[in-house]
Amino acid sequence: MKKDLILFKEEGSPRPSEEIINEIASFKNDYINTTVTLIQDSTELNEDGETFVKNGSLILSKFGMNRGGPFADKETTKATLYRCWEEVGESLISIKQVLIRSGHSRNRLLLEMERNSFESVTHDIWNVMKRMLPFTMGVTSYGLVGASKLLFTVFPEIVLPIDNAQWLRVFQTIDIGDVIRWMASDILHWEQLTGGRLNELDQSGRLSTLPSVYNVMAMAARNY
Repeated sequence: MKKDLILFKEEGSPRPSEEIINEIASFKNDYINTTVTLIQDSTELNEDGETFVKNGSLILSKFGMNRGGPFADKETTKATLYRCWEEVGESLISIKQVLIRSGHSRNRLLLEMERNSFESVTHDIWNVMKRMLPFTMGVTSYGLVGASKLLFTVFPEIVLPIDNAQWLRVFQTIDIGDVIRWMASDILHWEQLTGGRLNELDQSGRLSTLPSVYNVMAMAARNY
């Protein structure tokens, strides 16, 4: 599967840091700027869902999700996101508190979080995603893309925003928990072999969390 090629070459050797640095440098600037904003604005969540709706509207717009379906226009998107928040907001806040209480830097939390807590959070995120699907699902879409992107706006320290090509051709699963576990394992293996720290490879310092850097390489893997 192409997920094996995200941080590693076909023969199994790790991609050199220089290759990853170059991929980041050539990544669409608009995507990077949006990601930076989401990382900064998701430190905490407010209980009324305002942050969730604002950041959700931003990522859906910038990543081309407002061309049809449940997010076809601004007012429809806002109303849908508020309904989604009413369904899962309490759970999102609860998960966020677990991440904050872990005491780890958001940039490295994916690898440094205690494993039992990591497994519990990953399980909870998958359950929340399933509850989000009725709000993100369209006539021709299962809603996986929209749901993963919305979760990324809340948890950019642990969740990957996944597009259709990545779901179908790179990860080949519908379970975001599987993706999170693979991402953590893949990054850990790469760092052990190279001695590098993946979250430090954006020379501009804009992409700071492990998933934000990993997403650049996961996007590139669609073409391998």
